[in-house]
Amino acid sequence: MFGNWPGLSRSRLLRAGTVTVFSAAMTVAAVAGAPQSGAATITTATVRAATTTPPLDNGLAQTPPMGWNSWNSLGTGVTEQQVVDTIDFMSGNGMVAAGYNTVTIDDGWSLMHRSGQTTDMVRNSYGAMQLYDAAGNPVSGLDGTGNDPTSGDLIPNPANFPNQTVNGQTLNGIQYLAWYAHSKGMKFGLYTTDTYTTCQGHPGSLGHETTDAADFVSWGVDYVKLDDCPYGRAITGPDGHNYGTQGEGKELTESMYARVQTFQKALDAASAAQGKPKVVLSVSAQPPHTGVPYLESPTDPARSDSVIAAAGTPQYDAPGYAPTGVWCGQVANLCRIGGDRDSELSGVLYGGQLGTALQYSGNVRPGSWNDMDMMFTGWQDPYGDYGVTDTCTCHAPFTDTESQTEMSILSMMAAPLISGADLRTAAESEHTSDGYTWSTGINADSLAVYENPDVIAIDQDSLGRPATLVGNPPATGTAPVVLKRQLANGDTAVLLVNQDPANSQTISASLASLGLTGNVYDYENLWSKATGTLSGTLSATVAPYGVAMYRISNPPTTVTPALVGDGNYHTVADGGPTGNVLEVNGECSAPAGGGADINTWWQTHTSEQWMFVPNGDGTVRIHDNCYTGTQINGTLTAPSGGTGPVTVSNTFDPASAYQKWLVTENSATGVMSITNQATGYVLDTTGSGTGSTVVVNPSSTSATQGWVPLD
Repeated sequence: MFGNWPGLSRSRLLRAGTVTVFSAAMTVAAVAGAPQSGAATITTATVRAATTTPPLDNGLAQTPPMGWNSWNSLGTGVTEQQVVDTIDFMSGNGMVAAGYNTVTIDDGWSLMHRSGQTTDMVRNSYGAMQLYDAAGNPVSGLDGTGNDPTSGDLIPNPANFPNQTVNGQTLNGIQYLAWYAHSKGMKFGLYTTDTYTTCQGHPGSLGHETTDAADFVSWGVDYVKLDDCPYGRAITGPDGHNYGTQGEGKELTESMYARVQTFQKALDAASAAQGKPKVVLSVSAQPPHTGVPYLESPTDPARSDSVIAAAGTPQYDAPGYAPTGVWCGQVANLCRIGGDRDSELSGVLYGGQLGTALQYSGNVRPGSWNDMDMMFTGWQDPYGDYGVTDTCTCHAPFTDTESQTEMSILSMMAAPLISGADLRTAAESEHTSDGYTWSTGINADSLAVYENPDVIAIDQDSLGRPATLVGNPPATGTAPVVLKRQLANGDTAVLLVNQDPANSQTISASLASLGLTGNVYDYENLWSKATGTLSGTLSATVAPYGVAMYRISNPPTTVTPALVGDGNYHTVADGGPTGNVLEVNGECSAPAGGGADINTWWQTHTSEQWMFVPNGDGTVRIHDNCYTGTQINGTLTAPSGGTGPVTVSNTFDPASAYQKWLVTENSATGVMSITNQATGYVLDTTGSGTGSTVVVNPSSTSATQGWVPLD
């Protein structure tokens, strides 16, 4: 989280914090005095053999976490009262009931020094913490050495998080907010980093994992966001490669994997020691950080992880750095797989987070989730009156359409739903600047998007399997995307995404492409709530930057066919290979009381047309469309002797079970079964060829016992 706050670049953010950042690349040999010939060399012999490495399985985050994070709307200026107001809003407006139960304070909550110092930490000109050798002399740390001189505990900034008294006990501002969240049935999250400093220059937790984890657990923290912000000079190694800024000291010798694992184990140890629940760990490591291979310890645990070994590590990358989507679930519950997003929807589409998430589906399962960054659903511009004093598209408020699209994509990918919107009332979120006054509080329409229970159900599906791409990757940035996701109960979620910001698109997907092999399915549009049946192709006209989201399910195995009671005549084909249809034997000129057979379909032959009339007791009368001197709407009648040929009788007796039929349809295939009420035998034929006699027989798997409407 390098900072979209407030709309500044990373370097501007650091300058705003009195730190100056330079970009000149310097070699390790030149800056650190490290002899190039003496740099650590990793060989096959020094790397521990990779064995099967189990993923983290701590029983937490069995579905993607849902909640709120302070960064997007409140940045480093976040205060205790703002968080209290947010907790009140979420608990009082249905968000907690909908599942958004965690509030997390991001970077900037602590002072710039620990309790062991009286002044803020010393930084060098590159924004990194100043490290020292054993004699107390400043070192660059670019050779992986150097000591962190800070000690003690992190201190909540009393100006923003003052102490409070609860039940006669004095709590610091962070303890108080954890208590307050718990009092509302919610959970509380807090930010730190696995580096020496946070992204905004506050003390990080590297080297202080045991102390910070113990403090967090004692304060009542339920969820930790662990960021990764290594500062320092750009590194050009003895191999001549420019590795860019990768950090200093332990940031170079210990992989992100190792540092995350250390903090996770410290949290577990603190929870066990204090008799408190375990803490969810969310890693927000920055994907660009690739490490420096020759500086990473030969015994780093990332080097022996079987998952990392199977994925392979590119040249110039060190194991356990980028890409985080390969390994994060081995050591944490959530993992950022892409960079920071702003309020331009493109950041969550295929060219942004979606495309990345599709690459790392193996990291997704109950207890391990790919984090696609905080949501901008319902977000309003806090930097100015948008369109008046601030016109940067990176700060544009999300429209309702964009909000639905973002939430749909994240839900399909089983991503955490962590809002970055200002979840306060209009009065509580009021801003004044340059003579303009505006509010950033979320509106009712956006709140309804967050609380859509059907979309939330997709995100929270217990199977924990993310969506896959249907068809080929989009050829352009505006080409449509179709996603499908298997759900725990056998249903399929489908998302049609229009990536074009200016034009509507008609987007289609065949049932076969969605892995659906039946003929007929039920569907619900999860945003419009429209329902219906689907066959052949799913298709919708989708608004610019919009989506159509469906839950597709198998109807009951047998249903009443639509032709029953519709008042129309229908032609029905026997299920044999020839496709011959049910007809009055001899057509409508045949003598009354004759039989039935199957014959070639003639659309003009009324002897091949049948009406299915409900009787009121769940059975159906089936009669033809003949109206001649010998055949008048003859009723299909089973033989009283059991099996054998059926007859077509001009007389209908409502009390006769031999003239009543149970008609059902297999919803997956569209094939009907026609069973006589009196005998329990099903309508069948003696063969599949033209002229074969229509009979009733005991039920079997024979295709001749299936009947399919042709019109």
